[in-house]
Amino acid sequence: MNTQHLCPVYTKWLQLNPIDARKHRHFLQDSMQKARLQGQLDKACTLAYQTLEAAKLVLTALQNVSNQNVLNHKDNSVREDIISYSAAGMYLSSLLHCSDNSQEAHNVLQQCQQQLIAVLPLHATNHTILALIKTAMHAFEQSSLLLVNNKLANNGAVNGNSDSGHSVGSSSASKRIHRANNRLSLVH
Repeated sequence: MNTQHLCPVYTKWLQLNPIDARKHRHFLQDSMQKARLQGQLDKACTLAYQTLEAAKLVLTALQNVSNQNVLNHKDNSVREDIISYSAAGMYLSSLLHCSDNSQEAHNVLQQCQQQLIAVLPLHATNHTILALIKTAMHAFEQSSLLLVNNKLANNGAVNGNSDSGHSVGSSSASKRIHRANNRLSLVH
């Protein structure tokens, strides 16, 4: 997976301004969903990569915390960041799968899971955030396994009957895109 989908200067600015990065992430999510609904799968994939990168920047940005009210707000922001990052990863993976790029979809899921593992120690004392990260990691793992199993099933179907294997995969991928789209809508 190419990790540079946003301009490097803009990426640095987003890292230094996580509030603006959140706004940019929301804008990208909306644009991505509109492109998908208009049937522009390539544009939706490009925007999904950018959304995932913006979500990752927000997730990994160092943020200043000073008092209890800020801590409670930060917990809500961190939850939203984790959910947005996870939903963007799932959505991108689903789009890639629909584009018959199962290997890249699998790579996206694995890299998202690895990123969550990397931020896990930062939230080790917050059990709510910790549980959310573990749930997201489990979802990435399950989706990854489904992709692998679907690929194996499609390969078996291709060997037996190529038409029926492809339609099963497309239906399954469409359902995953719909679920990911619903998750992204819940984040807003």
